[in-house]
Parts: sequence; structure tokens; C-alpha cells
Amino acid sequence: MVKAKKPKPKTCPICSTVYTPRSSLQNVCHNYKCAIAFNKKRDEEIAAREQRRQAKLRRDDLRQRREKLKTKSDWNKEAQVAVNRYIFWRDYGLPCIACGRPLNYGVRGGAVDASHYRSRGSASHLRFNLFNIHAGCVSCNRDLSGNLIPYRINLIKKIGADRVDLIEHDNTPRKFDIPYLQRVKAIFTRRARHYEKLRKRQMEQAA
Repeated sequence: MVKAKKPKPKTCPICSTVYTPRSSLQNVCHNYKCAIAFNKKRDEEIAAREQRRQAKLRRDDLRQRREKLKTKSDWNKEAQVAVNRYIFWRDYGLPCIACGRPLNYGVRGGAVDASHYRSRGSASHLRFNLFNIHAGCVSCNRDLSGNLIPYRINLIKKIGADRVDLIEHDNTPRKFDIPYLQRVKAIFTRRARHYEKLRKRQMEQAA
């Protein structure tokens, strides 16, 4: 006849007493106060999880309702922000595309611009074209309207004369609808995160 295995001793999660459980369902020592405290703690954890779940459902519902109210202009701006953030991390460490001076990548939102070779105002159909956007300094991009003469020289060095020529002669109008802008935002948000992690790993390895 096979003997039943003797239960292994456990440590009570409430009072830390070492005890031998009478069954596999026993979670605390033999003190009833510990059982009451354990059940109370478990009930509180279940209630807290449910509160977090309900809060997440409310946040998701609010986000969905807000997104339904967004206009095409709103989505256009958010898509451009995502693309610009991607450019920041793609070109991280490179100098200004126009003047060639080092850029201060440590200051987000001011020291580095996503500079369009053909501006969004004159060629809005190229606003998301990655060959048309490169990291530039605030002085060149904003004060000098892109500083286009040296920009073009350095752009040819970076992507080649053929691609620059394609950008300069691309005048095909494009209409970006809301689903397209949503895809742009989602895609480049993911790509920016990928490049951000990659650059930070490279910095850690170089340190």
C-alpha cells in the first residue's frame, strides 16, 4: 500500500510561523486570526484589481470618445508629431542637415527640429516623406527658412542626387484621409520607440 505523502511545512504569510498544512487548500497557519487577516487581504486585492480594471475601461472609453471627436486637422498634427519624433531618433547624433553644426539632442522639443527640405507650406504632399525630412537646428529651420542652399548640398551627400531630384520634381498632389493619418501615427510611434531604444543601447555601450 502506497503511503500518502506528508505535506511539506510552509511559512504563514501573515505571522511568518512555520506550520504543516492539514490540506493543500490551507494557506495560513492554524491561528484563526491569521485566516481572517488572509481572507481580508485577499478580498482587498481582488477589489483593487477590479477597481483598476474598471478605471482602465473608463480610460479606454474616454479615449475612444475623444478620438471620435478629432478632426482631420487633429489627426494630421498628431501624425506629423509622430513622424518628427521618429526623425529625432533616426538622426540622433548627426549634425544639422543645413549648417553642419552639432545638435543638442539632450533637449527635446527645442534644440532639434525635423526640418523639411521642401516645406509643408509649399509641398504639403511631402510632409511625411522621410527623404524630405532631416534633423536641423532651430536657427536654420525657423530663422533661415530651412537654410536651403547648404541643406541641398548636404542632402545630396546624405541621400544622393537622384533622390534629391525626385523630391524636387515630385508635384503629384496627395490627399491624406483620417484612416491614413491614423496609420501614419501608429507606424511612426512604433518606429520612434524602436530607434529610441536602439540609440539608448548604443549610448550605454559607448559609455
